[in-house]
Amino acid sequence: MCGIAGVFKPKGNFDAPRAERDLRAAVGAMAHRGPDAQAVKVWADRGLGFGHLRLSIIDLSERANQPMASADGAAWIVYNGEIYNFEEIRGELEGLGHKFSTLSDTEVLLQGYQRWGLAGILARAAGMFAFALYDHNRKTLFLARDRAGEKPLYYAEHEGGIYFASELSGLFKLWPGAKELSRDGLESFMALKFVPSPDTLVEEFEKVEPGCWLEFSNGESKTHQYWSALTPAGTFHGDAADRIDDALSTAARRCLVSDVPVCVFLSGGIDSSLIVAKTAAAGARGTASYTIGYSDLPGYNEFEYSRLIAKSFPIDCREVLISSRDVLDALQDDSLVLPDPISDWVWVPLHFLSKRARADGFKVVLLGEGSDELFFGYDSMQKGLADIDHYSKPLNRLGAKALHALTGPAFKMTHRGHQRFERWRRASEGLPIYWGSSLGFPPSLYSHWAGPAAGAEPSDGAGDFIRYLASSYRRVAADRGDRINWICFVEFYTKMSEVLLNRVDRVTMHNSLESRAPFLDRDLVELAFSIPGPSKLPQGRLKGLLKDVAARHLPAEVVNRKKMGFSFPFKEWLRGPLGPAIESVFAGSRLFKDGWVDPKFCSTLLRQHRAGYVDHAPRLWMLYSLARWYDRWMA
Repeated sequence: MCGIAGVFKPKGNFDAPRAERDLRAAVGAMAHRGPDAQAVKVWADRGLGFGHLRLSIIDLSERANQPMASADGAAWIVYNGEIYNFEEIRGELEGLGHKFSTLSDTEVLLQGYQRWGLAGILARAAGMFAFALYDHNRKTLFLARDRAGEKPLYYAEHEGGIYFASELSGLFKLWPGAKELSRDGLESFMALKFVPSPDTLVEEFEKVEPGCWLEFSNGESKTHQYWSALTPAGTFHGDAADRIDDALSTAARRCLVSDVPVCVFLSGGIDSSLIVAKTAAAGARGTASYTIGYSDLPGYNEFEYSRLIAKSFPIDCREVLISSRDVLDALQDDSLVLPDPISDWVWVPLHFLSKRARADGFKVVLLGEGSDELFFGYDSMQKGLADIDHYSKPLNRLGAKALHALTGPAFKMTHRGHQRFERWRRASEGLPIYWGSSLGFPPSLYSHWAGPAAGAEPSDGAGDFIRYLASSYRRVAADRGDRINWICFVEFYTKMSEVLLNRVDRVTMHNSLESRAPFLDRDLVELAFSIPGPSKLPQGRLKGLLKDVAARHLPAEVVNRKKMGFSFPFKEWLRGPLGPAIESVFAGSRLFKDGWVDPKFCSTLLRQHRAGYVDHAPRLWMLYSLARWYDRWMA
């Protein structure tokens, strides 16, 4: 796991000394991503500069450091990630006559590109990655990102050149222009709790989209999609539980590829517990699990279940206990205001777990991200399915249209109930009903929260993104009428790719720890989306198919317990020790003083929540995270 940065200005006007200085600053800003080695290389004659940070995990020797060149010097690469099946690809290349000077997956990527081209090596590679590869013969720079979006890659184009980095903090050091908040990005963030790729919260900054690569030559860029979670398929064959069981075994075995020890973050639910079971079956040794607990509110603790899993499998179970005081200290630590505003508060316990695991000497952690999205695991998904069924009836759509028209004036006066009002709008206008479980403020609340700098009217970029997902699903899905897989598809490309994976990468890498998600293995994802939706919910049970698999390996107490997820008592603490800290941020943030968000609206939500009138905790967290980010990185 690493961090990368670079600049490419092929049309002249390349200031090599400045490029080297800026790249060193970018590398320094992302030093946590790679404490084991740093390097910057600039080619003045090519208008190119690369920076790299290394967290050594595969081939720990210096010969595997980057930037790395091909044997003929025609291609160079900086790479962040792991190709889990690199040994298989290496064997294929050796059979074709290739010779290797390292044992790294980086060299496999480089030589695979020279043999098969970018599309060819990406089609073979199973893993998580973001890399930049320069081909001198073609005078072309490629930026590529893994299928699910586990690894980040930001870029910006300016005056015929392109700048890129693993994090916004690095890109800020390279960017020659001013930093400006994007109005469209802000609107999307407030509506969805994220900004859909390729857009960002920063004007002119973009993200390489998951499953895509960007080609930059002659001062122009072009994006290519090489993968989608949906693949055209015929009738599904075989027993679904058997095939999922086998695919998860393969995924867990792949994620153990490492020259350093691997640990697991264990919540006590079936997802992370299955990972423990599968890694144990794969022969993992010297591993440990980490589980979070709260001294102030022990009802949130899951130690009972993590201890049960630890007794069932040969793993060292370690417990991390934190208090509201620890959390308050973390929230007031400016160094923990990460380069992206993280709208999911689970980053807080994730930070404490990552910090402890790294202090214990681990560099790699496995976690359960992806399972709920693939196997229909959220209550909100089940509610969304009911909403789709309800509004598919013509009479209900007519009723929604009437309610939307009649109640509009009333909803202009209240901060509550707007999600229901929003469903009426979607139904009456023929829009997709389900927009995912990552939702902030619907369009009808825009005038409530938007300050003068945000603009008078919303552009509905969030709606455009959902419509794009709907058209993609209709174009590729084997069964366009499969509502269950449609909901899984929405969750995969919204909450998971844009929120959960964002916070996992930033928080673990802030602690110099590489995270891996076995459920996001390419073959497992493709298999999950090929299974007909109803098969994922046997007898209508939420995540029933995966629970059937889990029952083969885990204690019944774990399989049958109520879903809890990675818990965090922010709702309760907001009404207690954390409330004044959030209020102080709202009172002093430049986000409000600069006119982007109405401070009175935020204060009203906080006051209502602290009085116990209504639970605004998720939206208050989002606003708090955005304000802290703006103050540190933009203002």
